Amino acid sequence: MNKSIAVVILFILSVISAVAENRSIIRVSAETTVENDVVSLGNISQIAGETQKIERLKMVSLGYAPNVGSLREINRQQIALAISAAGFSESEIVLEAPAKTLIRRAGQTVSQNQFREAIESFLSGKFSNDKIAAQILRLDVPEDLQVPKGTLEIRPNFSMVQNFFQPFSVPVEIRVDGKVFRRISANVEIEAFAEVLVAARDLTVNLKIKASDVRLERRRIVKQITGYLREMDSLRGLMLIKTVAGGTEITSDSFISGVVIKNGDPVRVEAQSGKLKIIITGEARASGKIGDRIAVKNLQSGTILQAVVVDEGLVRVLF
Repeated sequence: MNKSIAVVILFILSVISAVAENRSIIRVSAETTVENDVVSLGNISQIAGETQKIERLKMVSLGYAPNVGSLREINRQQIALAISAAGFSESEIVLEAPAKTLIRRAGQTVSQNQFREAIESFLSGKFSNDKIAAQILRLDVPEDLQVPKGTLEIRPNFSMVQNFFQPFSVPVEIRVDGKVFRRISANVEIEAFAEVLVAARDLTVNLKIKASDVRLERRRIVKQITGYLREMDSLRGLMLIKTVAGGTEITSDSFISGVVIKNGDPVRVEAQSGKLKIIITGEARASGKIGDRIAVKNLQSGTILQAVVVDEGLVRVLF
């Protein structure tokens, strides 16, 4: 007779005998792989007998599962003691177990591509409004990291990154079923491109930049995006503080906001309330740059108004 068939027959006979004596039979495997943090008797054995007792026996705890990639040994005596501690007497059960049982933890592999996808997903959302195209040039993370089975989440934390356009490190949490399994540090370098304003020709110090002085070009970004000029409207009132060679990006370290209205200058005063807009003439009573609030005299009424500098010769009053 085939040996495996004989073993099955013996097990069936022992179950019949145990049921007849109102006992539960517990047959423990020599090797088992579990998925949960805690090992229960039901994870490592087959149990026969009364339904209510089976359910109780399945829930008997045998302690924590090993880490992924590790083994845990549990011997027959430990299993017997755990069953006894759960309230079962020797007369109620038949324990068929090897001298030692080996327990492994079921795992899953976190690939470098999964880390890459999590980081790219964040970058895509961060840069979409600024119309920046970015891709990862280098990503240093562990290869084929093993974690327990379950719902996997990869959570990079970019809160401490000051400049995304230079190589940076970012902490990453690996979560399984909502619990933090491991934290790692990922080294990242990205390549990003966007349209920015560049000098159309060599520009000199103290020049008030005009639209004809620049052009839009797609360039690789290496500084904070706010350090670049990207729209023609942003040129208003800017004055160069250093020479900019033709074809060079106009960045925040090359210009300052210059004074566009001086004390005594004639100005147009734009007064607006909802859709109603009125323009009157006035006289500046202070100097100011775009965005500054200055005093302006209404030349028709003589009233002194507080207005915001909008452009050369133009201020705005809001009611």
